[in-house]
Amino acid sequence: MLWIIIIATILVLVGIAYLRGKCDGFIAGYNTSSRRKQRQYDIKRLRLIVACFHFAMAALFFLYLMKNADLAATIHLSCVAILAVAMIVLANTWAKK
Repeated sequence: MLWIIIIATILVLVGIAYLRGKCDGFIAGYNTSSRRKQRQYDIKRLRLIVACFHFAMAALFFLYLMKNADLAATIHLSCVAILAVAMIVLANTWAKK
């Protein structure tokens, strides 16, 4: 159970780093695109989306601490898929200038 708390804590810390603007180079797709394409995105909104994804993933890891591990695993897998799709959609709509 300790590894769940460690992973969740790391996700929260990385999410805070994104909000502070320290991890722009780690945003997949953004860091490899040209400067012209990077200017098409509002970096503050993109940081917020990625940070919220990290916070949501940390919350999902804490679901493993529930007594019913099968239910937690089912919720975790379905929520990860939904969060990934939502993040992609938001990044390509709301975060674009």
